[in-house]
Amino acid sequence: MPTASNAEFIVANLEFDTIKSNLKTYLSSQALFSDHDFEGSNMNVLLDVLSYNTYYNGMYLNHVASEMFIDSAQIRDSIYSHAKTLNYLPTSYRSSTAYVDIIITPGDSPHSINIPRLTKFTSTVGDNTYTFSTNSAVSVYSNNSYTASNVAIHEGELVTEFYSSNATSNTFYINNFDVDTTSLSVTVRTSNTDTTNSEWTRANTLYNVTGTSNVYFLQPAANGSYELVFGNDTFGRKLTDGNIVEASYRVASGNEADGANTFSISGSVSGYSTVAANVQIRSAGGQVFQSLDDIKFAAPRALTTQERAVTSNDYKTLVQNEFGDITDMIVYGGDEANPPQFGKVVMVASSNTYDTLPAFRKQEIINFINPKSPLTIEPVMQDPTFLRIEVKSNVTYNVNETTNNENSIQTIVQDTISTFDTDNLSKFNKTFRQSKLIEKINESDNSILSNELSTRMIKEINPVLNQGFTDTVSFFNSLKPDNPVTVAQGASLPYSEPAIESGLFTFNSTTGASFRDDGDGALQIIVANNSGLTVLNANVGSVDYGTGNVVFSNVTVNAIATGTTIKIYARSERADIVGKLNDIIEIKTDDTTINVNGIRE
Repeated sequence: MPTASNAEFIVANLEFDTIKSNLKTYLSSQALFSDHDFEGSNMNVLLDVLSYNTYYNGMYLNHVASEMFIDSAQIRDSIYSHAKTLNYLPTSYRSSTAYVDIIITPGDSPHSINIPRLTKFTSTVGDNTYTFSTNSAVSVYSNNSYTASNVAIHEGELVTEFYSSNATSNTFYINNFDVDTTSLSVTVRTSNTDTTNSEWTRANTLYNVTGTSNVYFLQPAANGSYELVFGNDTFGRKLTDGNIVEASYRVASGNEADGANTFSISGSVSGYSTVAANVQIRSAGGQVFQSLDDIKFAAPRALTTQERAVTSNDYKTLVQNEFGDITDMIVYGGDEANPPQFGKVVMVASSNTYDTLPAFRKQEIINFINPKSPLTIEPVMQDPTFLRIEVKSNVTYNVNETTNNENSIQTIVQDTISTFDTDNLSKFNKTFRQSKLIEKINESDNSILSNELSTRMIKEINPVLNQGFTDTVSFFNSLKPDNPVTVAQGASLPYSEPAIESGLFTFNSTTGASFRDDGDGALQIIVANNSGLTVLNANVGSVDYGTGNVVFSNVTVNAIATGTTIKIYARSERADIVGKLNDIIEIKTDDTTINVNGIRE
């Protein structure tokens, strides 16, 4: 009987050809097959079968192993199963929501008019017509007009499903994939003949859930929708045979219905057909169901929060998972605010739907996060502020190295700056790295030889004209003053590069006035004339060069040269500029100046 050699069978590589080669090498080490021609015999077919079987099983086991972990799983059922384990519910479709004033003009004079729940309106976005409806009833009374102000109307058709319970199952599938789970309402009747519905509430955790609690659980279903799960008399009341479950929800179109700004009543309201819907906030906030990649990213992070908002990351994770339009968010303690707000946590959010979050959206976020916050902490929301960067770039390029002219080079550089802003800025907690921008500009075209870059920070003030105003502008970056220049009021200033300058306005009937610091912490109002710079008021506030705070003290502005705001320019002490607290750093095209000079080398 032939004996095996000491040759090892290598199994590290699962490629078909490698497996076959390893099998032939192994068999050739056996005395019986040492001189065998595998390619020219029927043995080759057997080796193909063995190699394919090994390859197939190896790949199958590899896929099985991958599906065991959420970050490597690819199959929807596997990802949903991991999400269940982590007690994470993937976000569903969300209805686009608009806010309107509903104005009813009756032919008589009723004491009040009831606007029923599910009063329908229609609107067109593009070529598609969408149905919106109220979520609750509203009563309006005569006060010059019958008007319900700021009524929320939600896109989507209301669907109701009925399920009959039995002893074998307490789980029921929702049959629509585009269900808006935030609109879900569940009631239970004891039987078909019972006319009394009892409302059951959704439970997110087992905390405070007993065997008598009328609760249900919502979880992702294998078919891509959702399923209702009822209790077992230990955690939640168990359904009995014959119970009728009624589930009502909106079927939403997601963000396709965003942007609707004209609405028409469908039918009448309490018999009155003359009904207008004046838009206060156009429809927004619609979203589609969460992608598998987003679920894989969000589920482990949601686990760390445990539905509790303790750390700043908890607040951010919970809010962004719940509100799909929130693209970025920063959270900090009220003690860090300027001025301090002790006992509060400050949330600042930016949205891809709203330029500035409207009051109702802020309140929705606060209402959502408040029950999850510590009892002694009050969540508050603030608007983001924008720290703009003025960029002046002097570019020199070699005309012998390119067919582009100066205008083309200017366009290339402008596009590079805009891309840099998108990729590196325009979010909270970002830092403008001047050296990085210089590098990007230099690399934007092979012909560019050099680039001299200078920057200033920009913020804006909006004073009430002809009234003394007091305000503080915080740049949160140290400023670079010139040597102190002591000049009496009415005297001329020598040339310098101050830390603070501003756009033009009218002061004491003098046009062309602007703000400027004196290099020693005093804020002045000056005007440029033929003799140079003249001080109109030597002290209208103060500048803290270390913190970047600029204080305006009871300044009266008569008129603003351009627009309704005055730009305040600040020269940073450092080339890098840091965005802190509410600040979002951005570079706008209007704040960019590009000078191009072509030379021959």
